[in-house]
Amino acid sequence: MAKAQTTAGEIHKRVIRLLILATLLMGTAIIAVVGYQQIRQTQDSATRLMKGLQHSVIDDQPDWYWWRRYSAIDTFETNVRVTNPRDSAVKYYYSPYTRDFLSHKPHRVLGIRNISYAPEYGLTYYRESYYHGNRLEIWLNLMPIVVTLLSVAIVVLLVMVATILIGGFYVRSVARKLTQPLASLNTAAQEQAHQREWRIALPVPAQPVEVNQLAASFNALLETVNAHTAQERQFTSNAAHELRTPIAAVLTQVQLLQRRAADHPEIIPQSLAYISDESMRMKNLVDSLLTLSRADRAVLELAPVDLQDVIAAATTRERPLLHQTLRVTGNQSPAVILGAAESLEQVLTALLDNAAKYSPATSVITVDLETTATTQIIRVKDEGMGISAADKRHIFERFYRADPARTPEIAGTGLGLAIVDQLVHLNHGTITVGDNVPQGSQFVVTLPRADGQSEKISE
Repeated sequence: MAKAQTTAGEIHKRVIRLLILATLLMGTAIIAVVGYQQIRQTQDSATRLMKGLQHSVIDDQPDWYWWRRYSAIDTFETNVRVTNPRDSAVKYYYSPYTRDFLSHKPHRVLGIRNISYAPEYGLTYYRESYYHGNRLEIWLNLMPIVVTLLSVAIVVLLVMVATILIGGFYVRSVARKLTQPLASLNTAAQEQAHQREWRIALPVPAQPVEVNQLAASFNALLETVNAHTAQERQFTSNAAHELRTPIAAVLTQVQLLQRRAADHPEIIPQSLAYISDESMRMKNLVDSLLTLSRADRAVLELAPVDLQDVIAAATTRERPLLHQTLRVTGNQSPAVILGAAESLEQVLTALLDNAAKYSPATSVITVDLETTATTQIIRVKDEGMGISAADKRHIFERFYRADPARTPEIAGTGLGLAIVDQLVHLNHGTITVGDNVPQGSQFVVTLPRADGQSEKISE
C-alpha cells in the first residue's frame, strides 16, 4: 500500500519529476545540437581539405608542402593517402604519419563507414574521392570534437544536478508555504473536533484565495451545524419542559387519590377530570411532535391543486368550530399551484386555529386569495392582540410562544406555526407574518403558480 503523502510532498515529488524530465530533455537537446554542429563542421572541413588536395596533385603526385601551406584548415592531425593506379603497378603516396596511422588498422565503429577507430589515435572521420583517376582518402581526427562533447556533457550534467537540487529546495519551500494555510486549517479542525464548545470558528487565511474560500465555507457550515445543534438542544429542553408540567400534574392527582380517595370520595371525579385534561394535553403535544418529525422527513407528491378548493375545504370544516366570523375574499377564479392538497389544508387549518386563539369572539377572521403573474398568495388576517416586532423574528421557531400567549386560557404547545412553516417549505412556498390594519396580525403564504407539470420532491 502506497504511503500517504501530504499535499506539499506530492507537489514536491511531481515537480521534481517534471524538472528532471525537463533538464534531461534540455541537456540531450544541447548535446545533440552541439554534436550535430561539430559533425557538420567536420564534414565541411573534409570537403575543403579534399578540394585543396585535388588542386595539389601534380603529375599524379600530391604536393604535400603546397597542400599544408595553402590549406585554410589545420592539417597536422589529418592523414591522407593517394592511390595512383599505373599500368605497371599501383603507387601510393602518404602524408606524414599516415603510414603509422594505417599500421594500427583503423576499423569502422558500429558499422558506420565514415567513422573509424584506431588505437592510440582515437576516432577519425573518413572521406574519399577520385580525381584524374587517383583515389584520394582523408582521415580527420575527431578527438577534439569528442573532448568538446564530453566537456559540454559534463557542464550540462553539472547544470542539471544544480538545477534539480536548487529547484527541489525552492519547490519544497514554496509547496510548504502554499500548503501551510491548509495545514493550519487541518490542525484547527482537529482541535475543534475535541472541543466541547461548538462555537469556535476556524482561522481564515488571507491567501491563497481557494483556502480562504474553503475556510469561510467551513465556518459557514460550522455556524449552520452550531445553530442546528443549539436548536436541537433547545428543542429537547422545551419538549422536556412542556411534558414535565402535565406529568407532574397527573402524578400529583394520582398521589392525592391514593391518600384521600377512600375518606373523601367526592374528590375522585374532579381529580379524574384533571388527569384526563392533562393526559389530553400530553397527547396533543406528542401528536404535534410526531407531526413535526414527519414534516422534517416528509416526501410529498406535488400535483396541480386549486387553492380555491383548499380554502373551501378548510373554511367549511373550521367555520362551525370558530366563535369569530369567517370571511373569504379576493380572487374567485381558479388558482392552480403545484402542491399537496392535504398538507395545504393542514396549513390553512392551523392558521385559522391560531387566529381564533388570539382574537375576540366578536371579531372577523379573513382568508384572502391574491393571484400575481408568478405566485398565488393566501393571507389569513385576524383582529386580535397582534405580534410585536421582537416576537415576529421567532414566531416560527419550535416551542416559541409570545409572552401574551403564555396564559392558561390560551392552550397551545408552541409547535403549530413551526409545523406550518415546514409544510409550506415542502410545498416550495414561503410564509411571513405582518400586521393587520387597523389591528391584529396577518400570515402571508406565497406559493409559485403551476407550470402544468407534477413533480416529486424529498426533504
